[in-house]
Amino acid sequence: MNKPISIIFSFLILINISCNKAQDKLKQTINLKTMNEQPIYTLKVTSGNPYESYINNMVLEKDYLTGSSDSELIINDLILKSGKQKLQIVLLPNDGNKTVDKLGIDYLTLSIYRYNNGYSSYVERKSTLIYEFKLDDPHVEMPLITKEWIFNIDVPYKLKNWEHSIDLRKEDEDKLLKEVVDYYNHLANIINKGDKKSFLTIMKVRDSEVFKSLYNDAELIKEDEQYIDNRLSKSIGNIHPIKNYNIMFYGNGKIVTLEDKKGETPLFAEDKNNIYSYQIYLHRPYPNAPLEVIR
Repeated sequence: MNKPISIIFSFLILINISCNKAQDKLKQTINLKTMNEQPIYTLKVTSGNPYESYINNMVLEKDYLTGSSDSELIINDLILKSGKQKLQIVLLPNDGNKTVDKLGIDYLTLSIYRYNNGYSSYVERKSTLIYEFKLDDPHVEMPLITKEWIFNIDVPYKLKNWEHSIDLRKEDEDKLLKEVVDYYNHLANIINKGDKKSFLTIMKVRDSEVFKSLYNDAELIKEDEQYIDNRLSKSIGNIHPIKNYNIMFYGNGKIVTLEDKKGETPLFAEDKNNIYSYQIYLHRPYPNAPLEVIR
């Protein structure tokens, strides 16, 4: 009786070891595949109403225009690491309405797309729909509707996190506002002079993070620098004064920026052909540290 039991027990151990090895091999294969891929993720919003969209408590878009819109934006730089991500939408009423109507609720669609092979697949529009979200009808009239969803994303990178930065909402508001406005004015002077070296120094952390999240190679980085050169050259002497702004907090109070009532940056230059906007998001990495651009 003992011998058959011993044989069966040994057999089960072998099966368990084999399964564990197979699972480990499968896990290694999946990890290797993720590392070899360069996934680009986007959020597509189809809406008949003005709205605000956020990824991981960071603003992605504020579209306050009345009427139908169809927008798709890359979200990689707001995905700091693999795992759970948060999507938030704020749906607003159209002009002339005090509440969001049922048509606006039903029409809203939020879609997360994955482009497996980096920038090339994004340009070629080779995507896969991985998540789709809709609003539930609240069955009551509301001046705005806010909804959050949690979804999972895998990326082969890890970006600098502002999780341990200082909660700026706890600082003296007047002093903080002055510091933020001074920062904007300093950057405005740099742009107005076309000082590329100083501009790139200020944007160094942000640019490296964005390049990393988009898997930019030397060629794409060079193209980006040419784009910056072009914008700076057209902004020289054309920067507008910093005014008509509100201080805004994102990232659970760890991120601060200035916006006008349309959600746009007050830091911009304008020539006879175009407006050149410079949106920045600041954080304080540790107590008493100066503010720095993180996005």
